[in-house]
Amino acid sequence: MTEFTFGLYHLRADTAQTRAYYAAHPLPWVTCDCSGCRNFVRAVKTLPPAVTELFAALGLDPEKPAETMYYTGTAESVSGGGWYHLCGTLAGDAPAGPMTLVEITPEFSIAFRPDCALLPEDFPRPCVQMEVEFRLPWLLEEENDYICP
Repeated sequence: MTEFTFGLYHLRADTAQTRAYYAAHPLPWVTCDCSGCRNFVRAVKTLPPAVTELFAALGLDPEKPAETMYYTGTAESVSGGGWYHLCGTLAGDAPAGPMTLVEITPEFSIAFRPDCALLPEDFPRPCVQMEVEFRLPWLLEEENDYICP
């Protein structure tokens, strides 16, 4: 197990087991055909180095979220969130109350939960859920459906 600290979160992660799980389960993980998900598939490839290095350190594949959702946008970007599963545990108590986000870049923040939603039956245990909040570039040639008046 490798230990990580992100703000108030102390994580013990089995990065090798996480990496092996994702390597054994090929794409596509994002199967929804909404414009937000189609854009995510393209935009996740443009994540800044600080974010891609975080995913690599944890053994996660940024192209394989358990869930994504989209909140609002502009002609140039879309804001949303989602989560990923990784093998490991949270050491100590997770922060109580609402999710406490840790900024990785101004456009990408994370938090962790000990409970995992939409966890595949074959995912190794114990596991932790990494919540993400993001602002990604809008890369589709069609108009962004998430622009709010």
